[in-house]
Amino acid sequence: MKNQAQIIQQHGKTFYWASFFLEKTVRSRLFSIYAFCRKVDDIVDTNKKKSTNNFNKNLEEFTNLEKRFRPSKEIITQFILGQQSDLSHTQPKTIDELIIYCYRVAGIVGLMVCDALEVKDIKLRHYAIDLGIAMQLTNICRDIKEDANMERVYLPESMVGKIKPKGVKIPSKDVLKKIETCQKKLLDLADDYYASAEYAIPFLPGKTSLAIRVAANIYQAIGKKIINNNISYIEDRVFVNNYEKLKITFFKIFSKGKSSNKLKTHNIKLHNAIKDLPGANKN
Repeated sequence: MKNQAQIIQQHGKTFYWASFFLEKTVRSRLFSIYAFCRKVDDIVDTNKKKSTNNFNKNLEEFTNLEKRFRPSKEIITQFILGQQSDLSHTQPKTIDELIIYCYRVAGIVGLMVCDALEVKDIKLRHYAIDLGIAMQLTNICRDIKEDANMERVYLPESMVGKIKPKGVKIPSKDVLKKIETCQKKLLDLADDYYASAEYAIPFLPGKTSLAIRVAANIYQAIGKKIINNNISYIEDRVFVNNYEKLKITFFKIFSKGKSSNKLKTHNIKLHNAIKDLPGANKN
């Protein structure tokens, strides 16, 4: 548990901040999930291609979880597929391809969290996927330059054209304009997914609702900061400082909770690209 807490404190500052609102037992479960995802992600980010077969070894992070809280093999398989795609990365051709990627590396984590919280409601699980997709779109928009340094371009060809990492790092005026326009459009798309998830968060059990609301809004604030301050992707990485986190946290603590006692129907359009994948809205 201590090692897992150190991992999330170092690599997942937003989630570590929000975790203080969780019950100790729930925090422990979510730390296990984050530690697993982080270790698998590290294999990819350090380009250890020969370590692809070692993904499953990181399942040891789940050993302190009771079986009823562990994600299914189907869910873990989707997550690993997403991570493996980074080892042989190619620029996505369409937004749909990008959404499928976001689902596999982050939306699926929303389902892992649902399993850890014993959330069985299918509708709630749809919204959990949305939050993961929203956060990953934020990551992609924030890390355009860093990803290019790792020889990866996640911006769809349909929006920026086929572009090499070098063209992202040292862009012409035309390419710079295309990338920054794409960045803003993807952040707007992320907001659609955040709005969907935000509606369902109050229906989560116990203190988890507040913790997830805080984490989601802090993450969304990254995108808002980029747009409101017109920050170029070639500048330093954008982050939300502690003062800004405090403002968001206090606002969410005292803001209104559920606006309805019944969960509304999920917007199936948000899952058009992933409708055939596990846990997605197929109706």
